[in-house]
Amino acid sequence: MEEKELLISKIKDLDRISYERDITKCTGFLTMSEQSVYLNMLKDLNSKNSFLHGGHEDADRAMIIWPASYADKEKITEDLISCILVLPEDSRFADELNHRDFLGALMNLGIERYCLGDILVNESTAYIFCVSEMTDFITENLTQVKHTAVKCRKVALSTCDFVPLFEETRVNVASERIDAVVAAVYNVSRTVAGRLISSEYVFIDGRVAKNAGVKVREGSRISVRNHGKFIYCGIDGTTKKQRLYVVVKKYV
Repeated sequence: MEEKELLISKIKDLDRISYERDITKCTGFLTMSEQSVYLNMLKDLNSKNSFLHGGHEDADRAMIIWPASYADKEKITEDLISCILVLPEDSRFADELNHRDFLGALMNLGIERYCLGDILVNESTAYIFCVSEMTDFITENLTQVKHTAVKCRKVALSTCDFVPLFEETRVNVASERIDAVVAAVYNVSRTVAGRLISSEYVFIDGRVAKNAGVKVREGSRISVRNHGKFIYCGIDGTTKKQRLYVVVKKYV
């Protein structure tokens, strides 16, 4: 059975158990491709109150949560997802660390990827989102990232004050088709953009872009695997040849 079919089967099982027993169930953290599978299944699920949450707004990795009918949604999220603040022991001797450095240090501890959500990094400081069962293990065992000694502590999800940085860019496109916008933003050909889309590497508001001709709407969040993500801000003028100037805010 292919990975997608296994995921569909797992989602159906968790949905059925939560619905029939009226208990809270959840998955581990899912990639955007996996989240898209769930979103396309929504109308066929028994439970109508399941939701995606990654521990913070606009999370790339998120878990599906099926809350019991009597449960408080916010409390469930706090119970299932933990946020760990990682700081250098001495900032004077800290390396400038990136996402790969923190992820590598966690993988070296033997942690499975599905236990980890987003890792938000600012220089040598990070917020790590994880399944709650891994909180104590990470805080006790993550003591070094690359050559930097670090200390960890759990913080409330609501206290994560990470603010993403954006770079606003104005690009010239033939139309608001997703292939044209992706090609312009990442400076690749329309052919390459089309291949990214057909390979299901492009997501619009969490869902896989079905075809290259989909029109992007103002405010949409677009993610392109291995390239980055951006917010589409809409049209900002036209050229003499009736091409469009559009504005996007790229995450940096």
